Amino acid sequence: MRFRIHTSLNGLEPLQRLINAAYRGNDGPGRWTTEQHLVAGDRIHRDALVSLIQHPQTELIVGVEGMAGVEEGNVVSCIAIKQLEDAVEFGTFAVAPALQGLGYGAQLLDFAEAHARRYRLPFQVCVVTQNTQLIRFYERRGYVRTGALLPYPTDQNVGQPKCHDISLTPLVKPLCW
Repeated sequence: MRFRIHTSLNGLEPLQRLINAAYRGNDGPGRWTTEQHLVAGDRIHRDALVSLIQHPQTELIVGVEGMAGVEEGNVVSCIAIKQLEDAVEFGTFAVAPALQGLGYGAQLLDFAEAHARRYRLPFQVCVVTQNTQLIRFYERRGYVRTGALLPYPTDQNVGQPKCHDISLTPLVKPLCW
């Protein structure tokens, strides 16, 4: 898998499909990150993807397989890096459902963390609290729960909760040299 920063507004449809399938899909033999049982609707829409790519404090890293051209290859993973005032936040972390459980997510997060070290800030993620497998993934990688619970962001057009007690759990990883 090769990684690149996605800055173009071309080729958004495969990215949008990847993110929605990873967050809300049901298929894939190693499937374990879906929130389909917790949240209804798409995780991302085209306009939100455009805003993410154009945000001055955000970089969208995509993992591609296939031919070695700059824009060529199959998009199989992505993660957004957003520089905040006191942390670097990772979000929109998606791996093609058929490839989950094969180490692609770990490779992508390794690359994103190495790329984000230049900011010299701790790393942060926010995970749906009920997605305990994903929380454990981050904990195995050195992230710790902050103890806070945040409301699910229904105002951000990222889907509608299917349960009334859904929340987000922030996890942080101190910057280590």
